[in-house]
Amino acid sequence: MELLNIGFALLIVKMAICILPGVGGIFLIVSSEEFKREMRNRFCSQLFGVSNAIPYSKFATTLTVIGLILIVLSLGAIWFFLLRELI
Repeated sequence: MELLNIGFALLIVKMAICILPGVGGIFLIVSSEEFKREMRNRFCSQLFGVSNAIPYSKFATTLTVIGLILIVLSLGAIWFFLLRELI
């Protein structure tokens, strides 16, 4: 008897593809303002050499939009990989 068959391994991979973008999107949306400021400072200093090249409000809005896109992609992947077979 096999401990891990191919069907179960594929299900785990499909679930990871479906869940991880949603978790990342939720993390970007609900993360604290301090964490977003630190992320902006690191991003700007690595890209531009200055820690405040992008205004915080635009950066926070962009993170929210990216988070929402990741959640929508996660919902689409859930439909395509997991729920489509049930209908």
